[in-house]
Amino acid sequence: MRASLARIFRVIWKEVIQIRRDRRMFGIVLMMPVLELFIFGYVVATEVDDVALAVCDYSRTAESRAYVDQLTKSGWFRIAAPCAGINDTDRILDRGEAKLVLAIPPDFADLLRRGKPVQVMAAVDGSNSNTATIALGYLEQITLSQAIDVQLVDKSLGVTATARHPVVAVEPRAWFNPELRSVNFMVPAIICVLLMESLVILTAMAIVREKERGTMEQLIVTPIRAFELIAGKAVPFIGLGYLNVAIVVLVGTFWFQVPIAGSLWLLIALTGLFIVTCLGLGLVVSAISNTQQQASMTGQFVLLPSMFFSGFMFPIASMPPVVQKLTYVIPLRYYISITRGIFLKGAGWAELRDEALILGVYGIAILSLATIFFRKQIR
Repeated sequence: MRASLARIFRVIWKEVIQIRRDRRMFGIVLMMPVLELFIFGYVVATEVDDVALAVCDYSRTAESRAYVDQLTKSGWFRIAAPCAGINDTDRILDRGEAKLVLAIPPDFADLLRRGKPVQVMAAVDGSNSNTATIALGYLEQITLSQAIDVQLVDKSLGVTATARHPVVAVEPRAWFNPELRSVNFMVPAIICVLLMESLVILTAMAIVREKERGTMEQLIVTPIRAFELIAGKAVPFIGLGYLNVAIVVLVGTFWFQVPIAGSLWLLIALTGLFIVTCLGLGLVVSAISNTQQQASMTGQFVLLPSMFFSGFMFPIASMPPVVQKLTYVIPLRYYISITRGIFLKGAGWAELRDEALILGVYGIAILSLATIFFRKQIR
């Protein structure tokens, strides 16, 4: 047992020296978490604000102006182009002068004074369906939840009163992410994708590098066993994986102000299951690759479907039923559920037990398969 641990430690030390020598790669590994956080935190955001708006106001009354003021004061819309009439809609949208054209009917104020419903026409640029859907949602929310001051004049008494319309207002409330910040949703998922990007590809390339340099044959003739070689190769990358997680958590918590509602220790423990899975995938990739270029390309082939089918950016519920069934074989799906559950919902072991058990089964199965492939190679 002591001799086995000594051999594993020597392989670990050899791998640490190799990582330390490759300073460029080590720098990339350290900078990648921060870079991805800033990209997804500031660039790939699902919120839409400052929507370019054009208003065709046929009413030209105090009520219609109050309605438009509420739209612009919300911070979601800005008047970007003049609109003389509904015939300008095609021109405004074609030239990209505005994303949304709003037409207020002539009887807008009159219908409000009589307490009757008013319909306004909204034409939206649907070239970006996500932006269009969100912009229309903002418009509906303001129209429903914001009241419009209407002057009601009683001519017989000479009294002017102020009424609020609509009478029924919507008061939306969001659980788990009250401010609806997309960065709160993205930071936990970045941990997952980052681990796959680094561990799968780096592990595969580390093994294939031995093949290219001819040092794999030297390792084969040594007394070291297959599992000792695998363990020695894996441990340094486990450390790199947890280092990446630590960087993302620290930057996400202190820079982007993303709170961790659940247990940090539970996150660390369940992250180990996913790290084992990623290492197994990396070993499988190395077994079917003969060069580092092949390993890198094969790793990307494994990574991209996992990103798209795991719910990282697109909700699984909106996918076709056949694709939804396919997502059950993607380990990343379960780890994303775990990280978002801990970060956003404060979920504990009772809520995450099923995902953790499934991820553990996948990890053991993939690592076992990788070990079999690896043993066949070194015999």
